[in-house]
Amino acid sequence: MDFAKIKKYPNQISTAFKRFPLASLFAVFSTIAFLIVCESFNIPSEQSARFILWLAIYPIAAMFIALDTSLVQEALKNRNPKIQAITGIAWFVISWLIVLYPNTLNDYEMSQTIGALVFIYTTIFLGLFVAPFFKQKNENAFWVHMTKTVKSLVVATIVAGLLLLAMELLFLGFFGLFGFTDPSERPFLYIFIFCTSTVLPLLFFSTLPTIDECLETTPTSSKFVTSICQFLFIPVLAVSIALFYCYILKFFIIQDIPYEVIIWLVVTFMIFMLALNIVMYPSRLNPNPTSEKKVLKIFPIAIFPLVLLMTLSIFQLMSDEIDELIIYLIATNIFFYIAIAILLIKKIECKSKYMAIAFCAILLIVCVGPLSAQNIIDYVWQNKIKNELTEQGYTEFPLNEASTEKFIQMLRNNNDPNSRKILSYMLSTSNSENASVSKYFSTERSLEDIDRLVRDAMKKSASEDTTEIFDSFEADISNVNQNALKIPQGVKQAFFINLDFDNDDFQYRGDTLSFLITITDDQDTSKHSTYDFRITKQELEIDSLNTIETDSAIIGIRELHTEQWSKTGQSLRIDGLLFIK
Repeated sequence: MDFAKIKKYPNQISTAFKRFPLASLFAVFSTIAFLIVCESFNIPSEQSARFILWLAIYPIAAMFIALDTSLVQEALKNRNPKIQAITGIAWFVISWLIVLYPNTLNDYEMSQTIGALVFIYTTIFLGLFVAPFFKQKNENAFWVHMTKTVKSLVVATIVAGLLLLAMELLFLGFFGLFGFTDPSERPFLYIFIFCTSTVLPLLFFSTLPTIDECLETTPTSSKFVTSICQFLFIPVLAVSIALFYCYILKFFIIQDIPYEVIIWLVVTFMIFMLALNIVMYPSRLNPNPTSEKKVLKIFPIAIFPLVLLMTLSIFQLMSDEIDELIIYLIATNIFFYIAIAILLIKKIECKSKYMAIAFCAILLIVCVGPLSAQNIIDYVWQNKIKNELTEQGYTEFPLNEASTEKFIQMLRNNNDPNSRKILSYMLSTSNSENASVSKYFSTERSLEDIDRLVRDAMKKSASEDTTEIFDSFEADISNVNQNALKIPQGVKQAFFINLDFDNDDFQYRGDTLSFLITITDDQDTSKHSTYDFRITKQELEIDSLNTIETDSAIIGIRELHTEQWSKTGQSLRIDGLLFIK
């Protein structure tokens, strides 16, 4: 770190206020806003809660929008304050629309709100690098600006971190000097907010390069960075890709393909390759043929078959069940195709600009609007519910309350996983006031009444299963503190488990629940081990229950839910870790 530059920070900070006045004011306002948020734990009304939410999301984005606008104006040689006013007012209006839109009990509306915020913050961050040089015919100024900006951010973070540490220690010594044995945490929280929300941005602004400086500088990499890339990162990526091709061949030979592993390895390779292309941009400018230029051309071609394999793996996972993660992986896969095409097309000079545009466009589609991940999942589940209703002979929708209860009872009596998943989705949407299910179901009160109908169906099912009086049982354990997932002593292996048990794999015998868990050997699918667990109902009623233990295995419980509503009606679900002794 250059300490001579640090000595100049006071003067540079005053320069930052002159160069980025609005962004600097928002940096100060951020601390005030976050202090108000921290002091507003007991919110008296929904209106106050929405205002607090606005204070939490508005200042940081407003600061970066003002910064982006100032840099664009600096590039255009245009200091007209109307441009700052337009972008500032636009974000002010959008932020209030985002805050006022969602019903906090409605998961769909909240997911749309979170998606919009993710898109806005990501676009603003990428705009810091791309927007000032959007009209440039090459990436020279963009690359210089990006590298110097990243260096400024790293230095500002280190200086702000040291200041934070010094102030925290100073206050700690102050409290100790005056005999405060149990000091409040709030002063330390306030110092943290001040250093991260105001000091860090101002230090960052003060060292940002000017646009003219970036335009006049020729991109060059230091010998250290070039050597690291040439002798470490490039060989590591090349060897990793080669080994991965060998493993893929092995997987196809033994007919045991780990689709999830393939997907995440391809994602890792692509991120590594894109980062390498950005860091080694000066090598592409060399007019002479070099090994680095050849490698940068070969990597996209070498990874393209892996991206195709990622597509096949995603489709294979979709055949089991589709969820939001699958939608995000599909979007990522599409972006990888676009990125490889951009890298391979020679006529595209500003590759990073088009990648940023493609990324933001895909992010907008996936996070907000009719093709968002949440909307697609809702559409898929609505089709599953409609198909199930059609199979049961229902043709007119929405069903009345009696038909709805009958359908729910049928789902509960079915032991197949698909019926359990459909019922679980219906309950989740009813509890979150998602109106998508109301196309097919109707109750006398509201969609939230589906939960009551499930309970009614349980009682009715119990009365039909036996003429004897039956005491239903239900246990629900959730260990959010993760203490149950600590590895016990003497454990040889550990497996993540998330199981919905079939009736053949568990049973109630009086007051005892017994169930079986089978683990298959990854190398030889013909080899497997089965573990028999037993636990009493009295133990299951203990909310603090962390583990279920047998002679050869231990289950660390993250979540456990079990019900017995009749002699034949029962369910068991366990999420956690299986430890093998």
